[in-house]
Amino acid sequence: MLRFQTPPDKIFTAILEISINLIIDRIKEIKSAGQDKEEEENEFKSLLPFAGKVFNCETALKTLRRMLVCHRRPGLYSLNDYHYLMLYDILQYFCEIHNDMVRTAPNAREKKRASKAGAFYIEKINFADLIGIYFYDIDFLLDADTMINLGIEKRKELGIQDETFGISQGLSPHPEELRIRAHKNEKPILIMRSRYWSPDSMVYPDMEVAEE
Repeated sequence: MLRFQTPPDKIFTAILEISINLIIDRIKEIKSAGQDKEEEENEFKSLLPFAGKVFNCETALKTLRRMLVCHRRPGLYSLNDYHYLMLYDILQYFCEIHNDMVRTAPNAREKKRASKAGAFYIEKINFADLIGIYFYDIDFLLDADTMINLGIEKRKELGIQDETFGISQGLSPHPEELRIRAHKNEKPILIMRSRYWSPDSMVYPDMEVAEE
């Protein structure tokens, strides 16, 4: 299991697995299309606009496959901001695709089919709330000038990590920065009854349920 700010529930783990698999398939399609290297990378950057600034197709594919393996394992695995940057893009991509397919479904039957995510039927996935619940922060989206202007002391005060600074400057990850390490001091927790979902929910995360 991958480590997040909030222990994941079954709905989020299903969304995460679908998202990772979807992008793996999309990258494989891009790589097999027979385009030249520049066209391939441009299409990849269109697919993952933030991660595409520091990842290429090959590195992204390897990283996603590694994250998928760790996601399915029983242990708990720590990520850094290179990994969270990738997850941010892939979750946003899936949420947009999912919501559009449900919204444009021609009839009730197709709408129900489009809304299926794992074992759940979700009419809308709220990406912003998803990130707010499960991500520690989104410092990895800070641009180069903002990061530089913060200065060393302010970055330390804010707890900004070296890889976060590297992302802001458009630096590709070193292989060591993409290692996913087992988190030995904490046991994985999978929430069986979600705080953000009820039998009547149509949106996930359902913040009204969480407030009750």
